Amino acid sequence: MKLHNTFERSPARKSLLQTFRKLGRQVEIKPRQARIIGVFSCKGGVGKTTTAVNLAAVLAEKLKGGVLVVEANLSAPNLGLHLGILNSEATIHDVLTGVAPIEKAIHTIEGGLHAIPGSIAYEEKVHLVDLKSCIEPLRQKYKTIILDSAPGLGIEVIAAMKASEEMLIVTTPEIPTIASTLRTFRAAERYQIPIAGVVVNKVRGKRYEVPISEVRKTLGWPIIAVVPDDDKVRESLTAGVPVVRYSSKSPAAREFTKLAEHLEKPAKMSERRARR
Repeated sequence: MKLHNTFERSPARKSLLQTFRKLGRQVEIKPRQARIIGVFSCKGGVGKTTTAVNLAAVLAEKLKGGVLVVEANLSAPNLGLHLGILNSEATIHDVLTGVAPIEKAIHTIEGGLHAIPGSIAYEEKVHLVDLKSCIEPLRQKYKTIILDSAPGLGIEVIAAMKASEEMLIVTTPEIPTIASTLRTFRAAERYQIPIAGVVVNKVRGKRYEVPISEVRKTLGWPIIAVVPDDDKVRESLTAGVPVVRYSSKSPAAREFTKLAEHLEKPAKMSERRARR
């Protein structure tokens, strides 16, 4: 008690507490920002959307929600079809054209996944868009945002690249696809977007396919998932349900789950850092 009274009467007390308050004001606690992963491939038909929706579905389950998948293929959107969204009050097209706020375009899928689909009826020409600014308000709401990009290297793809913090590149073990994939790598380098890894999809194990070891050597980047060609994936698309939920024990679903587990680790590390 005497020590307490001595401190109360100390001339240094006021100065010391003022210093503490000043230091406290200098500490900036930044709000949590979602990790943004873009799924890309220069070649169409490799399974970008399948990869995006299944990765998002597994992460939503493992991260207890907080995952959003966004249609970034503005010319030929089909994200909604993969998730069973046939009618939408608002889409990413409505958001980008200022017709609706982005919150109106968010759908909740079974399993806790959120999705922003595109409009399959949109017929206007796609102009230069600022996708990054569009999704920026959502970064404090979610832990992970996944962008399902268009094929090629057009303006909508570049917009998705600029909105991404990391790129997941999807390819198949075929020579034309691998050649196109190299263009995606060059674009990533040009825009300085880190590459999270490569997914080799639709692997049939045929003699005419390029061996996975050669794909790795050609691309010069780690392959973090090898997804087999699986009829269950086609069945799940007809059902409008990600294969990881439609047939969780199928070969493709198992590999998509491993992919999500691989990408989940950095997300958990970022979340722990944000809590410190």
